[in-house]
Amino acid sequence: MMFELVFSILIGLGFGIFLQKGRFCFTSAFRDFFAYKDTRVLKGVLAGILTMAGGVSLAYYLGAPADRFWLPSFGLSSVIGGFVFGGGMVLAGGCASGTLYRAAQGYLHFWLVLGFTVVGYVSFAALFEPVFLPFYFEPLQVFSGASAFLLVPRTLAPLLAGG
Repeated sequence: MMFELVFSILIGLGFGIFLQKGRFCFTSAFRDFFAYKDTRVLKGVLAGILTMAGGVSLAYYLGAPADRFWLPSFGLSSVIGGFVFGGGMVLAGGCASGTLYRAAQGYLHFWLVLGFTVVGYVSFAALFEPVFLPFYFEPLQVFSGASAFLLVPRTLAPLLAGG
């Protein structure tokens, strides 16, 4: 038990040092590319994505059970969720990894962001099974990949439909 705790702390510290020294943040990677044409962090993000994709492909090729790979359905709700998530990252000033290392550096703004991130995770965990799970696998599918249930409040639906 004590070994696992010490090992976990060391891995966490190493990960934190890696994030902080490399300034590894998905939001800043794309921001720096578009605003300053700086590709240093973006290259690291892309290398990580390619490594993960290659590793998963290799595991599947070597016979890892197919039930270990979950491919969620993709639809309009995914696109809307991506824009909402991206907007939240812009408002917060960083992604989860960037928030963690900046909070550890003492930026008070990111302590607030981290606190609300925890509130969001806990709220989602509490509401997932009773509220979202019945609709998560898209039982109201209109056609392949498009769900009629987008979790859009009724008051906003006419505004979104009207443009």
